[in-house]
Amino acid sequence: MVFNGFCNRQLFEVWVPQLLITELESGQIVIMDNASFHKSQKTRELLESLGCKEYHLIHLF
Repeated sequence: MVFNGFCNRQLFEVWVPQLLITELESGQIVIMDNASFHKSQKTRELLESLGCKEYHLIHLF
């Protein structure tokens, strides 16, 4: 699933439970970039509650 457009923490924390979570199954991995709003405790807890893991891309530069 790819999101194109503007995003911030408020939008992301609505999008995760309403759309992303509904598409995930236990054991799946969610890969995100290092935007600060991707690293919220709320998001981590939602993913962990489904048995999913989150990984963030490394900084190359």
